[in-house]
Parts: sequence; structure tokens; C-alpha cells
Amino acid sequence: MSRFRLLHHLPHLLRRAHFESDALFAQIYGEAVTSRQLALLVAVRQRPGASQSQVAQDIGLDLNTCSDLVLRTVRKGLLRRERSAEDARSFSLLLTDEGSQLLEDTTAKATEYQNAVAARLSKAEREQLVALLRKLLGFDG
Repeated sequence: MSRFRLLHHLPHLLRRAHFESDALFAQIYGEAVTSRQLALLVAVRQRPGASQSQVAQDIGLDLNTCSDLVLRTVRKGLLRRERSAEDARSFSLLLTDEGSQLLEDTTAKATEYQNAVAARLSKAEREQLVALLRKLLGFDG
């Protein structure tokens, strides 16, 4: 165990990077929306009327976590749920006008947020990190 170096341990570094990016998110976006809610709104915009399970897959959450996230976002008035016309057991998700406006306002800050997260990296390092994370997560290939 004496050879174990915490600051070289990938899972620990990923967790720390996650915490730092969440803190930067709050600084840039404020408290109007969380990073998960923003991901949810983006996914619904990209696939209007999608079911909760489809959106959960799109943003990488389990169905229970996504259901809770959807309920909180509906309560904020950013999203609405409607019974699916194709399957009455499931809900279709749609942005409200307020959700669409918030998404417009917040996506304008996406470049600023990304730059803040990667401020210590060169452009080439940032591109390499994105490529490696996509590979680690199975998004490429």
C-alpha cells in the first residue's frame, strides 16, 4: 500500500475533476438549473416527445434517477410530461416555453463553461482528453 499514490489513481482523479466541474458550473450558470437538468433539457430538445427511459439512456442515468430529475424539472416549470399516445404506460417529455428560453440562455454559456473546465489544458490536450474520455465511456468505435 505504500506505493499507492492517490493523486495518480484514475478513479480518484475523475471524481475530483467531476467535483471541480460542478463547482465551475454553479459559478457560470448560477442556481437556475443544475448540470443534470441542463443535460435533460438538451436531450428533450434533441428528441421532443421521447420517453423518460429514452432520455435516461441519452444522458447516462438509470431510470429511477432520471424519473426524479424529470419530476424536479417539471416542478420548476421547465419541462412537461404527457401520456404517450403510443404507450399509455409511459410519458413523453416536452420542453415548456420557459424551459426552451432557459436552454437558449444557458447554452450560450457552454463555450465559457467548457473553457473554464479545461483552462489548464492546451487546445490539443483538451481534444485529446475529450477523445480519451469518449473512448473510456465507449462512445467511439
